[in-house]
Amino acid sequence: MATTIARGITVKGTIHAAEPIAIAGTVKGDVLAADHDVTVESGADVNGAVTARTITVLGRSSGRLVAREVVRVLESAFVRADIASPRLALEDGAMFSGSVEPARSDAALRVAAYRNRTEAPEVPATT
Repeated sequence: MATTIARGITVKGTIHAAEPIAIAGTVKGDVLAADHDVTVESGADVNGAVTARTITVLGRSSGRLVAREVVRVLESAFVRADIASPRLALEDGAMFSGSVEPARSDAALRVAAYRNRTEAPEVPATT
């Protein structure tokens, strides 16, 4: 199962995802999905940090991209970000401006995990 933020939808604030997430709309804030995949679809716009197992960008992303496995910047993408990931795949035609820090991905993931624990809203238990 995956969550999709559809075209025409704008989210302001931090998204905490416990499943894969596809973004086709606009996100103004961070996306935290450390154990799952995040896809920024063609036409989507993300302005904030994205932390995930894998990140695939076809649309626009500005901020920090932190992936445990790989960041893929595909042909239609425009990325202005600092990337911390052990692997980066950059397709011909993709636009990228920023830095890549493969050696710092572990530290960046630990910081993101800490932020995820301290910022996650508490959900009341139901009985």
